[in-house]
Amino acid sequence: MGGSTPTPTPTKVPTSDSSATVGAVAPRIDTEVVVEHETAISRVPKSIADRAWEPVVATHPTDPDRIAVIYEHRGPGTACRINPLVRISHDGGLTWRSTASSPSSGSGRGVGIHAAIAWGPGPTGNDRLYWANMTTPRCGDGRFSLSTTYSDDEGATWSKLRVERETPAWVGGFPDIAVDRDPASPNHGTVYVAYNWLAPGANGPGFHVLASADFGATWASTEIAPAPGPRGYADWWRIGYRLRPARDGSVYASWYQANLRHWDRENIFARGGSTNVGRLGIVVARLVFEPAGKTFAVGTPRVAVEIPETPYTTSGASAPGTAGNIRPDPVFLHGFDVDPVTGRLYVAVGTYGAARAGQPRGIIRLGRSDDEGETWTVSELPAAGDIGGRTQSSIRPNVVAGPRSVVVTLRTLDDTARAATIGSAFTFSTDGGVTWRDPIVITDARWGASSLGGVPNGMGLRERAERLSDGSVFWAYGDGRYAAGAKAGRVAIVGALIRIEETLIGRFARNGRDPT
Repeated sequence: MGGSTPTPTPTKVPTSDSSATVGAVAPRIDTEVVVEHETAISRVPKSIADRAWEPVVATHPTDPDRIAVIYEHRGPGTACRINPLVRISHDGGLTWRSTASSPSSGSGRGVGIHAAIAWGPGPTGNDRLYWANMTTPRCGDGRFSLSTTYSDDEGATWSKLRVERETPAWVGGFPDIAVDRDPASPNHGTVYVAYNWLAPGANGPGFHVLASADFGATWASTEIAPAPGPRGYADWWRIGYRLRPARDGSVYASWYQANLRHWDRENIFARGGSTNVGRLGIVVARLVFEPAGKTFAVGTPRVAVEIPETPYTTSGASAPGTAGNIRPDPVFLHGFDVDPVTGRLYVAVGTYGAARAGQPRGIIRLGRSDDEGETWTVSELPAAGDIGGRTQSSIRPNVVAGPRSVVVTLRTLDDTARAATIGSAFTFSTDGGVTWRDPIVITDARWGASSLGGVPNGMGLRERAERLSDGSVFWAYGDGRYAAGAKAGRVAIVGALIRIEETLIGRFARNGRDPT
């Protein structure tokens, strides 16, 4: 792989845990956050026809140095000119190699552009890498079906592609996949897949969930209903499905939902503007899978965080200064996680509206719940500081919870009428999401959004941050720093390792003695 990006100067941000016991000799737990490195995962693209976008991260269940990232590569020499490429790192994201074979190799099917992966335990006590995507009978066919496969040797070989036939093929899909990796969970090792589909006569897309308690050999399924809309808004649009297993064996699902007067089945992304929109929000539902009977108990879907209605969120307007290349609408990306220790739920979503004097257009709203999603407390995260004299909007968050810290990754976008630039940053909390540090830049490198002409939504649609087995965070994202003009459209995938370390500090420790 060529064109690796420079490693930034590590950013160290110590913060004390105020909940620790205070005393003359009692140690205090401090958390140190270090941006350890940022490196290119994909190769540097050579043209607009050779680019990468939409990365999804899978971290190894026990080895913090092993990371997998899948992203979409469009370019010459790839199947159907689309290749969901899987890359593996054994050194925490410093260097990468491609898997020896493609998950869809030998299937004869065309592949979609929304692949996802997850890493979990396998049937023999080793690890298994799972893959989910939408595939078609042949290249150029618009009939997409959910398909899954897995590898026990980091992509050297893959199992026979399984094509889901329970739901009819459709133009939609956008799947997610997750594995319950908590050894104490009653559903340890269970694999979950979610995707959208369309039933005949339905008022909006369905939310289909699959579960396998035998490592992908057999599957059970269920359907999650949308959250009811306000009176007069019987239709809906849903996308951006997320699945996060919890410590008690349940799994939580989240999604973006627009309640509409009318949803156009032929123009599925259109929300029709403010007069057609009744409510926008991120919805969460709890599911419990019973492996013995292959049955599900599905909880009531509830709106966790509402999204303000603006031209950017009701009509998909582009952000000013980006030449139409960046849509700050949160329709495709929101952050969702479950704390593995406390069970607290977190939802992060970017909102974007009119310019406000001295205030950014875009902010991150964070919801948290301690009662399995029944009720939510919503607050705003701190705004990013000015860069180069320009106010910064915060957009496109991911959230990674626990243990003992919550990290939100985000993009910073210049609030300007022309020549806007984009950067990457994160913020974190050590008190369960109650208070937050001001956003911290990942690297000083920024890029011009206007240089990404012809690229889907600028840097692409979704991107992911995930927790490593040691509690640190790895974030993969599309980056346009290699673009050099509107026709270049070069987007690469870059990854950052955010190291989270805890130390005991007390009177004895400061004197060089064992704090115990």
